[in-house]
Amino acid sequence: MTSEEFLQELLETQELSAEQENTLQAHKKEVTDFLRLEFGSDPKIKYAGSREKGTMIADQYDLDVVCYFPNTDTRSLKEIREDVSAHLKKSYIIQSKASAERITNLRGSTVPNSYHIDVVPGRFIENTDDVFLHVAYGDKERMQTNLKVHINHIVNSGCVSVIRLAKLWAYRNNIVIKTFILELFVVRALTGSRDKLNLMKSFRQVLEALRDEFDTLQLVDPANSNNILSQLVQPSEKIMVAQAAKETLDVIGESNELADWQVVFREEDDKGYYAPLISPIPSPSTRHPNTGFTPHSPHCAVIC
Repeated sequence: MTSEEFLQELLETQELSAEQENTLQAHKKEVTDFLRLEFGSDPKIKYAGSREKGTMIADQYDLDVVCYFPNTDTRSLKEIREDVSAHLKKSYIIQSKASAERITNLRGSTVPNSYHIDVVPGRFIENTDDVFLHVAYGDKERMQTNLKVHINHIVNSGCVSVIRLAKLWAYRNNIVIKTFILELFVVRALTGSRDKLNLMKSFRQVLEALRDEFDTLQLVDPANSNNILSQLVQPSEKIMVAQAAKETLDVIGESNELADWQVVFREEDDKGYYAPLISPIPSPSTRHPNTGFTPHSPHCAVIC
């Protein structure tokens, strides 16, 4: 097997099973039906996030659902969010995030340990597909954005496979980075590339960009250039991500050796052991419930 074939097969293992997909659909229907009990047919409730962009990986995923009310709704954005949160709390355990209400207790036997459901309330802006979201903390109390633009930006980039590979690398090496930030960065790093289907070349190019540019590059919301998303990342966190990319490049260099790429993605070698990038192999009791895999923890750049 060549290293390129290894990466291709690795991505194939990250497709969700039929049972996992059925669980997502059941959760989406349950949450939708519960919201409809309180708010009727007024809000548009639909999938968002990685599922709609095609960038999910089986090792780690969650479910994003938007709940957008019509522009004629007279409540403030804060009131809309508070009403959605109060209703969800009647049935679920909720954590409030920056612009989402996170359901933490709707799970299933096939989902990853970190699985959750983020419900994002918002209100449409008149005569557009744009929405206003309430932001719980930060400089602004509301953000204007567009889900459809986000989805199209990623889906039409030609970078979906490389994005999924980058997400798997980040997860398996415990490099915690907000998914949309990583997606936007990969698209930016591969802009103009004619070799996006070459996973080895493209992923190495992304790593080089992470190493050299992540700490200084400005990433903007493709739906609203006033939203500077890279400002969500602290300087120390950018340094951690860049350092992780550097250390990964130190392992693979310009190598096409299968063993080097197995180390980077902590896959089993020909002796059946996990190949750690830096840290010791985790004990079997702490591994992922579905894949038998647990990330190690030399790098942690948390982006809230």
